[in-house]
Amino acid sequence: MKAVLVFCEGRHDIVFAQRSLGAIAGCKWMDRPIGQLPSPFGPRLVGRKGLIARRLERRALADLQLHVAAHSAPPAFESIIEDVERRVLFVMLRVHGSHNSAVVELLTELDTVMAAAVGMWDVSRYAAAFVFDANDRGVEGTLDAFRKSYGSHFGDLSGVGHASWTSTETVPVGCFVFHRGADDPNGTLEDHLRPMAESAWPARYASAERFVDGNRQPDCAVSRDEAARLKGIITAAGQFDRPGDPLSEVIGRNGLPRAQYENSPTSRSLVDFLMSVPWTTEEEPIRGERR
Repeated sequence: MKAVLVFCEGRHDIVFAQRSLGAIAGCKWMDRPIGQLPSPFGPRLVGRKGLIARRLERRALADLQLHVAAHSAPPAFESIIEDVERRVLFVMLRVHGSHNSAVVELLTELDTVMAAAVGMWDVSRYAAAFVFDANDRGVEGTLDAFRKSYGSHFGDLSGVGHASWTSTETVPVGCFVFHRGADDPNGTLEDHLRPMAESAWPARYASAERFVDGNRQPDCAVSRDEAARLKGIITAAGQFDRPGDPLSEVIGRNGLPRAQYENSPTSRSLVDFLMSVPWTTEEEPIRGERR
C-alpha cells in the first residue's frame, strides 16, 4: 500500500480535493477510528499507538488556551481517502498558511518511523503533494516560495512545476497551484468554485451576488479581496441547504452536487495530478531504510 500526503492550506481546499477524488476517481472515504488506520498512521501492533495518535497526545494541552486546544495544530490530519483498486491512500492534511517547519518536522518523523521497521508497515511508500493558491504571487512566485521553503528537506526541487512531480532524494514531491487559467497566473480555488456554484444554483447565486455587491462597503473584507468576495457569495448561495455552515460544508457532500465535481476541469486536473505520482519500484527503499 502507498500513501500520498496531501498538504492543503485550508479545510475547504481539503473538501474540494476529497470530493474531486470521489467524483472522478471513485475513491472512498476511510471511515475508521484512528486506532484502526493503516500503519504507521495507525498502530501496527495491538496495544501500540500509531503516528497520528502519538502526535495528538504529545500536545501540552495544559499550556494552551481552550479555544486553541479545541483544534489540532497544523499540520493537522483531516481525513484519508482511499483508492481501493490501486491500494493508494490520500492522507489529507491542513496546513493553514506557512507552517513549513512543522511540515518538515512531521515528514522527518514519518521517515524515522518507517525506517525503524522496514517492510512491517501497511504503507510501504509515501509521496508528498502540496496544494496552494497562487493569490497575487502567480504560479511561478508560489512555486519559487515552495522550493525555497522545502528544498532544505527534500533537496533539489527545481523540477517541480504546477501539477507536476519530481523524484527527490527522499520521496516523490509534487505541487498544484490554483490559479485562474493559462492567461492569468493569479487567483485562488474560489475562482473555480464560482462557476460550479453558479451552475448548481443559478438563481440563488445571482441573488447572493447582488446582495454582497449591493451592501459591501469599501473597508469590508469582501471589497479588499476578490477571493473573500467569492467566498461570501458562494457561502450565501449555499445556505438554503447548509444554513449557518461555512464554505467547507457548503461545497461538501451534502452541499454542492457531485455533478459539479464530475464536470469541473479543475477537479479533473487536480485528480490527474494526484494520480500521477512517479513511484519508485517496490525494491527501491526510501532514504533511511535498511535491509
